[in-house]
Amino acid sequence: MINKEAGKYYIKENDVEIADLKYTEHDDYYDVTSTFTDPDQRGRGIAKDLVDEIVKDARDENMKIKPTCPYVKHAIRDNSYDDIRL
Repeated sequence: MINKEAGKYYIKENDVEIADLKYTEHDDYYDVTSTFTDPDQRGRGIAKDLVDEIVKDARDENMKIKPTCPYVKHAIRDNSYDDIRL
């Protein structure tokens, strides 16, 4: 389950945070600055799930995403993200 608080989306398992995506909210866009997945949890698509969640929220809220984080820049590189990418 993806949790959200100001500036952060994250996933916990057994009360331990295993992944997060951090962002700064601006008037009309989210500046996604970092993603992190616990090394033992990598390869499960968890970071992509976090990116998908902020993309969904950006679309729902008519916001854009500035992909400062290299992973996010890569994840939203194709033209299906043109509507939300800065």
